[in-house]
Amino acid sequence: MRKHFLFISIFLFQSISFFAQIPTGYYDSAIGKKQAELKTALHLIVMKATPPSYGSGVGSTWAAFAKTDIRPEDGTVWDMYSSYHVAFNGTSAASGCNIEHSLANSWWGGTKNQTYNDLFNLNPSNSSANSSKGSWPIAVVDGNTTYTNGVIKVGKSSSRPGGTIDAWEPADEYKGDFARSYMYMVTSYEDLSAKWTGNSVNQLDNNTYPVFEQWTVDLFLKWCAQDPVSQKEIDRNNEIYKIQGNRNPYIDYPLMAEYVWGKLMAVPFTPNGNVSIPYLISPSAGTTVDFGKVVYQQTDTASVFIKASNLKSDLSLTISGVDAADFSLQTSSVAKTDAEAGYKLVINYKAQSVGTKTAQLSISGDSITTTSVSLKAVSSDEFMALPASNITNNGFTANWTISANATDYTLNVFSLQSSGSTQAKTLLEEDFIGGIPTGWTSVPYTDNTLASNIRLASGSSGGKISTPALNLSTSGSVLTVRAKQYNSDNGALLTATLDNQPLTIWTTAIANQDFSVNIPQATASSIISLSAATSSRVYVDYVKVQTQGSVQTPVSAKGYPKLVGNVLNYVVNGLTADSTYYYNIQPEGNSVAISNQIQVYTGIKSGIDENQNNTIRWSVLSIGLLLRNIPVDSRLYIVNSTGKVIQRTNIHSSEVILPLTTKGIYLLQIVTGQTRRSFKVVY
Repeated sequence: MRKHFLFISIFLFQSISFFAQIPTGYYDSAIGKKQAELKTALHLIVMKATPPSYGSGVGSTWAAFAKTDIRPEDGTVWDMYSSYHVAFNGTSAASGCNIEHSLANSWWGGTKNQTYNDLFNLNPSNSSANSSKGSWPIAVVDGNTTYTNGVIKVGKSSSRPGGTIDAWEPADEYKGDFARSYMYMVTSYEDLSAKWTGNSVNQLDNNTYPVFEQWTVDLFLKWCAQDPVSQKEIDRNNEIYKIQGNRNPYIDYPLMAEYVWGKLMAVPFTPNGNVSIPYLISPSAGTTVDFGKVVYQQTDTASVFIKASNLKSDLSLTISGVDAADFSLQTSSVAKTDAEAGYKLVINYKAQSVGTKTAQLSISGDSITTTSVSLKAVSSDEFMALPASNITNNGFTANWTISANATDYTLNVFSLQSSGSTQAKTLLEEDFIGGIPTGWTSVPYTDNTLASNIRLASGSSGGKISTPALNLSTSGSVLTVRAKQYNSDNGALLTATLDNQPLTIWTTAIANQDFSVNIPQATASSIISLSAATSSRVYVDYVKVQTQGSVQTPVSAKGYPKLVGNVLNYVVNGLTADSTYYYNIQPEGNSVAISNQIQVYTGIKSGIDENQNNTIRWSVLSIGLLLRNIPVDSRLYIVNSTGKVIQRTNIHSSEVILPLTTKGIYLLQIVTGQTRRSFKVVY
């Protein structure tokens, strides 16, 4: 189950400005101002510009683009609207490219004044993308898509409350760029706000502050947090300053957006970031906590990190919205000291009815700007076996969900034993519907915006995904990959490696193809990686690893399968210690199919193992558990008393602290390669 938490660290963002070449005293007249007054002070600073002439020729837009929008790796046009790499054409337009106004010029009635020529609002663009984008507002395209090239999308959006609008959406790697460009434009030209017309009605109001409709403010602040200022933006800002004599303050000071529209609106602007009034650092506006799928009549928990600064009193927490009754908090307030130190707020969800449920968590108090966090969960009535609980050396409690109209349940507990013959055995199979799977790793650039695909690489960075450790110590293993090239990256190469050694290189095409390669005998903890190079982008749709393994035959434990009654759990006893068992459930009295299969390992160690030979040691702290002697590159799971996995993490150090909020008995599982070790911990 994937739970998503989006938050920002304002101190990190502030530090980026140190790399910009800001002239001494350039922003002095904005110091000490806030909100509308700050925005107007910035307007008076950055409006003083002399943009180049629009079009081609010496001293023109295209002459400027050769300095502001050039890809450093190959010298081609850096087009944020498509994946094409097109050569510059002197001071004339590059082949197949237009000059695109990111914030449509028609919103000012098509007036060809300084706004028409301003480089901060102009970018080279593929002509087809330019035409398709049109003059629509910028938003999240989550409805019918009328145009997509893998970089921008055009279509219907539900971002604006009250109905759908036509909109365009940039790629994730450029969302912050465009948000900061729009913020610059409504700041530099706030004196023209009365002229805003046309499709701007869905994004802007005819005022100088706040200008953006609230949904746009929330979206842009979220995009600025998710896509911080890049070196590309810093370099472009510096080059534009050389050409037309002004700068984008939202690039120079990435916190400026928060000062003008966000959580620092009540804080007077200061370049060094010294803030003395109360404000909330995390979570940011637009944060979503997604519980994923929760079984009907079951409960689940998620958490959000709260951190504030300069508080004089406690914070208040409330839940509202249509489905507010389905969500609850363990506390209605956070103490000042806890909030300033950083507090993990646990949110409960109970699936009381089937369907998608939403609510809002509001964080307020002490004059801070109230921040709203979206809560989302999907309650499912799908019948399934649930993880075992109360695991001991010789038994466990089997659990399952309710099945409508069932009169009884048949429980089968069994082990898997070799039959002596061999067959293809699937070690790994992934379709990426839920993004990067648990246990996989990805570096440095991957993208999952196209459902059920993982995109490797971008126009400025390579990308790689790696599997968890696999037992490839036998011969006869096969890797199968389904992949295709990214739009115009013709013949993009996909490289497969085994334990960092070359395995094969495939050439992709415009449509998905299945590629296979035999895997040489390796180790019991081998890792397969798939990678693509900069500007040779690849979509990976499916990965499967099969090996030759012995045929495993289910052998039921003594007394099973058995009817256990119209109940939702059953205590299983009399099993062998240090063994792996499985169970499934068959409802009786209806037509529901047999459940999924649950694995249980009965090798549980209790207490602290004092053996010093690389054994796991733990100590109880006030905030959780301190673990020592953890094998590096292990995966760690914490299971609560109901059998629910409440934490999953990859371990990269031999010592780690695991925060726990509730006292109780937990099952600690540490997976290293193909070895799983389990411990019962009392906290």
